[in-house]
Amino acid sequence: MKTRYILILTLMISLSVALNAQQKESEKKIKSIIVTQEKYDMLVARKYKDTEQYFDSKGNLIEDITYKQGKIDKHFKYQYDADNNKTKEEEFDPSGRLIEFSEYKYENGLRSEKLVYDSNKKLKSKKTYVYTTY
Repeated sequence: MKTRYILILTLMISLSVALNAQQKESEKKIKSIIVTQEKYDMLVARKYKDTEQYFDSKGNLIEDITYKQGKIDKHFKYQYDADNNKTKEEEFDPSGRLIEFSEYKYENGLRSEKLVYDSNKKLKSKKTYVYTTY
């Protein structure tokens, strides 16, 4: 009888350790992704950086850079609130100068506005979101 309890206890501990290890493995999050592309022309192969993406510890995309033939084409940075809602989006030119930025507002967990500004903080456009619910 005592042996049976020891065996059950041992199995429970082993299962707990295995599940804990599996949970830690599944908690690994991506910090960045860099994609390269190779183009072949006759006997010449050219390798270019295609995209770079960076993420925060919650898995939100915080920076996104796309390239054309190895040179920066588009560059965006993002900010989020505590609820993982995107609150700001910035667009930069290839030299790193701010082109425009957008601010997002939320009500009851839903996006309510998107305001787009130029680099001088002058309002360019405004979107308002109206939801119909059941």
